[in-house]
Amino acid sequence: MINFNGNCFSSFNAVPEELLRTINSLPIHTHHLIAFKGKITLIEAHYFSIMAALRRFRVEIPMNFTLNFFQEQTDLLNNYNSIVTDVQKLSLKFYRKKEPNQNQAVTPICFLMQIDEFLWSSGLLDLTLYKDHYIFTDDFSNLFQTNASLRKLGEVFAYENGFAAALLLNNEKRLVESTHGTVFLIEHDNIKTPALSEGAVKSVMRNAFISFLKKERNIEVVESEIQVFSIQQAQEMFLISSANGFVSISQFRKKKFETQKSEKLSEQFQDYLKNQL
Repeated sequence: MINFNGNCFSSFNAVPEELLRTINSLPIHTHHLIAFKGKITLIEAHYFSIMAALRRFRVEIPMNFTLNFFQEQTDLLNNYNSIVTDVQKLSLKFYRKKEPNQNQAVTPICFLMQIDEFLWSSGLLDLTLYKDHYIFTDDFSNLFQTNASLRKLGEVFAYENGFAAALLLNNEKRLVESTHGTVFLIEHDNIKTPALSEGAVKSVMRNAFISFLKKERNIEVVESEIQVFSIQQAQEMFLISSANGFVSISQFRKKKFETQKSEKLSEQFQDYLKNQL
């Protein structure tokens, strides 16, 4: 089921050809959200994140893109589908309706929404390291769409080599993120994650989890430069994103990780998200 600019369709085959022509290029922005029983969690943070990204991509933002708009579009699609599962992943993609030109540099956009059933915790994964290409250490890398193709290449590399996900490096050869979300390392009494200045994606889920750790669990979070070799010093490792949920890591290279603390944090953070509707 898809919601194409406010119109619901059972599949892409049912979408009129004139609408399909608008998505014959890559989306300018992709955004993932999580809904519990049809209600989007952290909706205000997601809304401001979407608006900020669209403004940076220099497009004409429709006036009806209000705070409640995306919840209304989610309700519309769920009503069309007539089935609302306990946890859903919402994928939002934004496209230019036409290419910019000298006469109209800032062009209008349309959106595509898809809803899928979602597992918050997908079990243990083994990681590899993707080193063919690097993420640049600048604030443009903080946008999800900037390195989407590189992230997909890393994912394919991992699958081809028998792994479930891959870590990604920046142009300084330091850890920046993974193919499946923000990287977190548990080291004794604190939790480390790559700083935004390293090129990490500034996602709503990353910000919400760091806030949850500091305010709800009183855990020190260190946002810093992380060398690949220092991963071996961590007791536990996990990944978080709205697209893939909470992913615990069992092994990276010869290092085998524990999972007791991260599994507990996964449950606590999911409960926290359910209270942010």
